[in-house]
Amino acid sequence: MSDELFGDRFHLAAFAAFADREWVAGDLGCGTGQATAALAPFVARVIAVDASAAMLQAAKKRLQGLDNIDLRRGELEALPIDEGRLDAATLMLVLHYVPEPERALAEVARVLKPHGRLIIVDMQPHDRENYRQQMGHVWLGFSDEHLQRLLTEAGFEDARVVALPPDARAKGPGLFVATGRKQMQPRRHEDTKKS
Repeated sequence: MSDELFGDRFHLAAFAAFADREWVAGDLGCGTGQATAALAPFVARVIAVDASAAMLQAAKKRLQGLDNIDLRRGELEALPIDEGRLDAATLMLVLHYVPEPERALAEVARVLKPHGRLIIVDMQPHDRENYRQQMGHVWLGFSDEHLQRLLTEAGFEDARVVALPPDARAKGPGLFVATGRKQMQPRRHEDTKKS
């Protein structure tokens, strides 16, 4: 009955309310701004970054009327965001386009505050080789182990990778959500001697 009255996705949009109203969030590889639109009502500011001018133009159209959004053009491996600026960041179906995901994740860690949160949604490993030619995918998904290693090496702790239940209407590979928290900066040797 609730699906009929309210659709079957209202609860997904509502999860953005877990974000803190004081946060500055980053939608990195924002595309047309779908995640930005979901986050914006619940946070102080969203910095949305994409390498494509066409995608940013589409995002600008979608996000009209929201005044807490900062659209920026840039690459994931060289984000146009100051160090330690973000409380949280999302990478939604974008990591498989990046030739060196370790560099991109190190950049995300750079722009996050200590203990800042990262959410990644991407594809599980698959064998659809045609995605490389048709859509420019560099990676045919990521295994749990590969992603855990990438996150740990980039300076994230409490990394988790959870498979998302498949949508009956979806025709693509299975998806996962991965989360991690940026580690506190390691204490310098002199600091540990004083305590």
